[in-house]
Amino acid sequence: MNIKKYFQIILLLAILVGSFASTGAAFAASACGTSYTIVSGDTLRKIATKCDTTVYALRRANPQIGGGDLIYAGQTLLLPGATTYGPDGSTVYIVARGDTLRLIASRFGTSIAVIISLNPDITDANVIYEGQRLILSGTGNTTPPPSPSGHTYTIQSGDTLRKIAARTSTTVDAILQVNPQISNANLIYVGQVINLPAAVNSYIVQKGDTLKLIASHFGTSLSNLLAVNPDITNADKIYVGQLIRLW
Repeated sequence: MNIKKYFQIILLLAILVGSFASTGAAFAASACGTSYTIVSGDTLRKIATKCDTTVYALRRANPQIGGGDLIYAGQTLLLPGATTYGPDGSTVYIVARGDTLRLIASRFGTSIAVIISLNPDITDANVIYEGQRLILSGTGNTTPPPSPSGHTYTIQSGDTLRKIAARTSTTVDAILQVNPQISNANLIYVGQVINLPAAVNSYIVQKGDTLKLIASHFGTSLSNLLAVNPDITNADKIYVGQLIRLW
């Protein structure tokens, strides 16, 4: 092999390596994909390590977690790089490692100015964070008004408004009436918190449910559920189809 060809090959390899490195930096989605279903024994730190992200990014991506560490088996977490939808039909993107507003705007066919207009919390176009939820289209009005009943429900993987209505002995129309931010009954997302009609006071147990899970979904506690269901003498023994009071 002559020297000229040798240097041509070296140059070609350098270009290819640089191209792959640039692509990785531009879009470094989680090692676990765009979502993760929690299993027994998981902690936020374990999930962050497994999925090559951080606890802070997980909390940003999943506001239902809040500042605490309370997670449960069966819960689905969104990960950096995921695209989901707000209750008003808006497109929401979760920032991945290496993302910039310019790269995100190019990827989704929008502009930096539009992204900033939909996300007034961005005060510096050069500063975004892994796990940050960015609204890319729509009105950005994803916050529900205060619940008239004082009771809420957190959307889980596989939920639809029709299923929620059936399990809580209400109707889709009744749910929509207390959630005016939902403009399309078919567009809800995991982790979204919705208001419940005042008439909702019970829940039909589904496969895989535990009292602790039910309490978490409905924003109450295990002790409160046991207090309003004196017939349940063992918190670990409930059955599919059982009707339990919520409050």
